[in-house]
Formats: sequence, structure tokens, C-alpha cells
Amino acid sequence: MNRKLTAVMLSCCLLFTFASTANAGLEILTKTYGNAQTVTADFVQTLIHKDSGGKEVRTGNFVIKRPELVRWVTSKPFNELLIVNKDAVWNYLEDEEVVYKYPRDVAEESQNALSFLLGDAKVDNNFYVEDGETKGKYLLFPKEPTANLTEAELWLDESSGIITRLRIIDFYGNVNDITFKNVQFNKSINNLVFNFTPPNGVEVEDNTKK
Repeated sequence: MNRKLTAVMLSCCLLFTFASTANAGLEILTKTYGNAQTVTADFVQTLIHKDSGGKEVRTGNFVIKRPELVRWVTSKPFNELLIVNKDAVWNYLEDEEVVYKYPRDVAEESQNALSFLLGDAKVDNNFYVEDGETKGKYLLFPKEPTANLTEAELWLDESSGIITRLRIIDFYGNVNDITFKNVQFNKSINNLVFNFTPPNGVEVEDNTKK
């Protein structure tokens, strides 16, 4: 699985790891994300590659629904669609006219990113949490670091309980920095939006049969 796709999955996972926490500043997250059945938002995502110094800025929107449904749409600088449903993981690159299909157990290949996606894990079970240098900022260090996640920084609007920014750093120093806007909880979302049928004429690389 490519690094960009893994970064998106980890971002979704971290949004819903706050069902319970002993950190006083993060307790409000248990009332927002911990109790949410759906989350929708717009995003600005900046991917920074440490070795090359390259930076890519992407914008779009997403819908996440319990228990394990995701629709992540990138609209700029190119159109890309990530769908996670009960059957598979789909990644559609419109400009390249190619669709990648992955099995649900692709989670195991991404350090179990999907295994607790939208789950009810206690953040304290998975992370050491420290207060940041400014109000509303928190540092998260995984108790079991992986190549894809060695530390994370989180910015929280403490009045609303909304995560406004999430910064993930991997073992190689690459950065996945996402700013969230227009965040809404518990909107009525039809499960049909998580269905996906490859458009006619595109190449389909089916990794479920490998």
C-alpha cells in the first residue's frame, strides 16, 4: 500500500481513538468523537517528504461512519477517491484512470490502521499523552511505534471539542499534516455513499486476489 493511502487511514484512525482518556484536556473528545456515529469535514492535507524536501498540498472532504466506513475525497491538485466499506478498500486515481482494490485485512499491512478505525479504543492504552507548549495542543507518542507512526501532534478547539489540526510523523521523518474545517457530527449519511463501482474503461488492479 502506498504511503499516501496509509497516511489517510492513520488520520482517520486517530480521529476516533478518543472514546476514553485520562488526560483532562482531552476529556472533551470523548463527548464529541467518542460518541459520534458520523463525522464529516473539509480538509487541507500537507505531505512533506523529509529526504527530498518535497511538499504536496491536497484539499478535499471526507465522511466517516461507524463501524468502519470511510469516503475520503481529494479534489486538488487532482481527483482521488478512497472508499473503505464492508467488502474492500478502493483507491481511485481519476487522472491516471486506474483503480486499486485492497482486501479489508490490508489493515494488518498498515500496522492495524483499520483494525481500530472508528473503534472505541482508549487513547491511554495506545499512546503516552503530553500537553503541548500552547493551549489546546497535545503530543501523542504511541506505546508501540511503527514505521508509519512514531509521534503525533493534535490541536484542539477546547470550547467545541473539535480537532482542528492533526500532524503525524513516521519513522523516516515524513510528515502528514492535516487541517480540518467545517467539522460536523452525527449527520444522517446513507450507506450508499460508501459503495463503489469502477467506471467503465479504467484499469482495475485487484490486490484482493494476490
